[in-house]
Amino acid sequence: MSVKRIFGLAVLAGAAFAAGYFLPRAGKPEADGRALAGAERASAEETGERKVLYWYDPMYPATHFDKPGKSPFMDMQLIPRYAEAGEGAGIRIDPAQTENLAVSTVRVERGRLSFNKEIPANIEFNDYRLAKVQPRAEGFVEKHYFLAVGDVVRAGQELADITVPGWASDQSEYLLLKSQKADVRIIQGVRERLRLSGMPEEMLKAVDADGTVQTRMSLLSPIDGVITSFDVYPGMNVGKDMTIATIQGTNPIWIMADVPERYLPMVGRGRIRISVPAYPGRVFYADSFTLLPRADMETRTVPLRISLDNSEGLLRPGMTAAIRLRGSDEESLLIPTFAVIDLGDEQRVIVRTEDGGFAPRRIRIRGESGDMTAVESGLGEGEEIVMRGLFLVDSEANLRGALDRMRRDDGPAAGGG
Repeated sequence: MSVKRIFGLAVLAGAAFAAGYFLPRAGKPEADGRALAGAERASAEETGERKVLYWYDPMYPATHFDKPGKSPFMDMQLIPRYAEAGEGAGIRIDPAQTENLAVSTVRVERGRLSFNKEIPANIEFNDYRLAKVQPRAEGFVEKHYFLAVGDVVRAGQELADITVPGWASDQSEYLLLKSQKADVRIIQGVRERLRLSGMPEEMLKAVDADGTVQTRMSLLSPIDGVITSFDVYPGMNVGKDMTIATIQGTNPIWIMADVPERYLPMVGRGRIRISVPAYPGRVFYADSFTLLPRADMETRTVPLRISLDNSEGLLRPGMTAAIRLRGSDEESLLIPTFAVIDLGDEQRVIVRTEDGGFAPRRIRIRGESGDMTAVESGLGEGEEIVMRGLFLVDSEANLRGALDRMRRDDGPAAGGG
């Protein structure tokens, strides 16, 4: 029913009441109520007060009543709907009802978002501390030290002894030239040939010191670490390109985690805190980390690699861990997250207007953390937005319809920020 039609009916009802038209119908209180409501509307128009279109229950806004009273649906009083409430993009709500129905607002303030997010991680070997042991000469295994995959070794620890028969003739030539005091350049050339054939510098020094042929060489671990492969047995033949053992270092050790794209701005905003379930009373901190350059297209995450001191040997590859990202964003406008109406392709809030009404406003979000959201544009500092009671505003204005009108009318997000 249009406003003009209601206005006309109200005037007719008022005139009829003044002429005594309703006197014979005094036994029908419902009709009398409608007549009184019409008279009230007409009187309001004459005195310049806001005109009431109808009364309604905000929980059932589609049902309209011709007079005030208690709602038949809820234990609450009906709310008047004024004529100006349906005009424009904003709406008005009776102040008393705003208070009774817990519609509250909050001011937009400036501040910094604090980030605190925990992400699962795994402890892995440090590939920068990876060593492969090869004899670099053909021979056979003379002695096998009792080692296996998983054993921890120290730098310089013996892994196996091998004999290289081919070194005997070259060393004999070298010693003969030295004894005959041959040209220094010739002697150095033979010595260099021995070195390039795979003979360690320590063995060459022993040949110089003792003056005897050395053909038995000990294969040593070049780093501290864990044996991850070991392929050597007594008496077996070995080639110069054969890998006898693979050793991976554990200090520093790597902590690997997949960071969701939306949390990338949090990385690097402070020290990274690491907790390990195996040591609930210990907390580890890391300053050295690397965000790998490629993201996973399926999970939309970016690998984060943390290098962590493990001189105590507490952290072992295969353990689980958790990293906590902490930090703060630059200063911006902040609002409660639950005050944001997320429509998927856009976000809005309900703003209290200068005349005491409410209007939807499109905003652009910068980020969120916890229960606070940073706004990039669309709001100004000090403005009031609805924090609680959005259901009342929704029922009063048919929120979705109001937002649709805003999309057509207001264009891009406006306002301070």
